[in-house]
This record gives sequence, structure tokens and C-alpha cells, in this order.
Amino acid sequence: MIEQYLNWLNNYKISLTNSETEKLNLFGNLILKWNKKINLSAAKELDDIIRRHILDSLTPLTIGFKKEESVIDLGSGGGFPAIPLAIVCPHTRFILIEKVAKKCAFLNMVKRELNLNNMEIENKLFEETGGSLPKTLITRAVKIDKKLLKKIKKKGIFVLYTFESIKPDDFLDLMEYTLPSEGKKRFIVKKEVK
Repeated sequence: MIEQYLNWLNNYKISLTNSETEKLNLFGNLILKWNKKINLSAAKELDDIIRRHILDSLTPLTIGFKKEESVIDLGSGGGFPAIPLAIVCPHTRFILIEKVAKKCAFLNMVKRELNLNNMEIENKLFEETGGSLPKTLITRAVKIDKKLLKKIKKKGIFVLYTFESIKPDDFLDLMEYTLPSEGKKRFIVKKEVK
């Protein structure tokens, strides 16, 4: 349960309400249950899901993410980082882009179960998205190379949040952290799309 990591969260100035804590725990249990049917995560224990995925997904809160009005989560997979962020940022609109239909079915079920009305799930490739898109993109699973960066810029996206294992040279904001029971440094990075 996420309650055992409240001190870790507090150290990074992330606080949760009781309702948010309940929803995050329920989300972890839904991942665990559905992981038996479809591959959402390599983590097979609730503690691993919470520690390695949910806590990690909340780290953008340390660099001003709560101020974002709307965000695209590219390659949502099992809902990381968008679902934990949607739980604690109810006034932010999230568009989850996921190409695998089974994962989208899971994401839609979580949206209903947790009553996350600030989320839209789109079963498509990023290249297929259109219309009025948010100016901010976050991704935890997709590697941003020059080709993808060009596409992101072409879509009118100005701000990019990424999770990195190596400290980048170019960023607007950055926070270094280590997940509980892990020795390696990680970085949540906010960049300007150039």
C-alpha cells in the first residue's frame, strides 16, 4: 500500500489526500489483477507496482506539473504516468495515446472505476492524432529521438516532460531522485521543445 511510502513522498514535497491514496491503491490492485490477463508491467507484486511505477509517476509534481492545464501522455501502456497524475491533478485534462487495443480497454476500465473524468483514451499512433492538442507532452516509456521530436514540434507541443536515467544537458527544470529500495539515480526533466 502506498501509505508505507508517505515519508518518501513528503521528502519530495508530494502530499496526498485520503481519497487520492485510496484511488492510487485501487489503481495498483487493478494493475495487479489485469496483469495476469495482459502484460501491463513486469512487476508482479503490489509493492513493486507502487514503488517502481506509481511513485515514479508522481515525480513530475516536484517540478511544477500541477500547473499544467492539459497534457498528452504518449505510450500510456498501463497508465503510467497519466493515471497517478490524473488522480492527484483533477483539474488537468489528460489525453492518453496508446496503440495497443487491450491496454486501451484496461485504461478505459480504470477511468470508469476511479471516476477519472479528466482523461480521454485514444487507441492510435501519435502520428494519427489531430485537432486541438495540448501544448504539453509527457512520456515515461517512449524514447524521444530526433525524428519523434520533429513530429512533436510539428503538432504544436512546446513543453516535454521525460523520465531519464542520465542527467541531460538541456532542460527548463529537473529533479534528481532515487526510488525506495533502488540505488540508481533517476531524473524527471521538463524541457522546451525546440
